[in-house]
Amino acid sequence: MDWVKYDLKLFLHETSKVALEEFIPVFHRWIQTQCLDDLLIDVADYRHVHHGPGVVLVAHDAHYAMDMAEGKLGLLYSRRRETHASRSAMQNAEERLTSVFRCALTACQRLEAESAWYGRLRFRGDVFLLCGNDRLLAPNTPEAYADLQPCLTSVLRKLYPDGDVEVQQDAQPVSRLTVHIRAAADADVTTLLTRLESNGSMQGVTS
Repeated sequence: MDWVKYDLKLFLHETSKVALEEFIPVFHRWIQTQCLDDLLIDVADYRHVHHGPGVVLVAHDAHYAMDMAEGKLGLLYSRRRETHASRSAMQNAEERLTSVFRCALTACQRLEAESAWYGRLRFRGDVFLLCGNDRLLAPNTPEAYADLQPCLTSVLRKLYPDGDVEVQQDAQPVSRLTVHIRAAADADVTTLLTRLESNGSMQGVTS
């Protein structure tokens, strides 16, 4: 299951009060400062598209979008390739998936810390949407999901060492390999980033 292309989405808390246009100057400033482990290139505005990709920060290895799919605003990290020096040491599928979670959480952490929001923006740490964005290498089949499970379980053990997590595959065969992840307890993105680097164990990952 060692594919490169993943989509990972984190959703905003319902208490967050931000408008899509507010992300445009923030993403432009990120390009100027090159503050992420990627070559940040451009900002694309898709606010006119109903339930579309919203505002997209285009990078060489990935896209970071404030995505509005199904009317649910969140940060969608979409990895396309792996050329950045920070990813050169990855040797297996678990390290690759860990890197995807790390990049998405880091972007969310930076967004929450932006002074422009004045505390108006906060991401949920109990719900994720994970997709294998490669229909050839990651078809939405029980076999592909079974290949993904060991690596995903290992990552989730680090993120939620003391709590139960439910993992469910979207069974629609026409969709990409899609996994819904829901933890019993919420956690802030900074805590999740810290846990990701640890070697904790979790009881009760179920699917």
